[in-house]
Amino acid sequence: MNIIRQFVKNTIPAVIPRKLYIVHGAGDHRDSSTASKYCHTEQRQLIHIALTFDDGPHPEYTPQLLDALQRYQQHATFFVIGEKARLYPQLVERIVREGHELGNHTLTHSEPALTSTHDFLAEIQQTDQILEQITGRKTNLVRPPKGKLNFGKLLGLWRQRRTVVLWDTDPRDYLMHDNSEMTDWCQNYQPARGNFCLLHDNHPYAIEAVRLLSEALHTRIQSHPVSYWIDNKTQHSTRTPQACA
Repeated sequence: MNIIRQFVKNTIPAVIPRKLYIVHGAGDHRDSSTASKYCHTEQRQLIHIALTFDDGPHPEYTPQLLDALQRYQQHATFFVIGEKARLYPQLVERIVREGHELGNHTLTHSEPALTSTHDFLAEIQQTDQILEQITGRKTNLVRPPKGKLNFGKLLGLWRQRRTVVLWDTDPRDYLMHDNSEMTDWCQNYQPARGNFCLLHDNHPYAIEAVRLLSEALHTRIQSHPVSYWIDNKTQHSTRTPQACA
């Protein structure tokens, strides 16, 4: 990420309402004693974050990922590609049925630099229609391909009162070749309250990430959908954690 893009990404959240643009959940981007609890039986620090999954649904990996999320009682946000949602509507239905959240990741995941503002916004609207036809629900959450937006695209989304959702934690699982690479990343990851973690359910390694982070010996994460961090501001420091797995 170049310096200008990094500056914009870090500056916008400080001046734009979270309902329009959000990169991480915690207001101060740090954990506090009231936000991180310990499991009484295991003495594991419990830290609340957001697991987000892009580029699905995938016929093989998304079901396995949903199984893992269900096993560990984690709730996530899936930024789905419209064309894939149309191919696998039963997976989109399952995502919603099991308490997860849907986000819009455009119709085709086209290359940002080659996609005009008009075409980008048209893809957003087409994906809206597909998701609403499948689930009967609308989503206000949008994640642009590769997290890249020019001013015209950003302004177009804001005119529609969309929430642009980026991330602050990226294990780059799409570049991994086996589970050992995800194991190494998880062992070195030091979660902070409100991290938005970018993973992909069109690759297998997010499944291992859910397992490793949920079973970590000293620090266990509890994932919430993105909307939790937007709508329930008072819960960031007062919500009682769920029972330990």
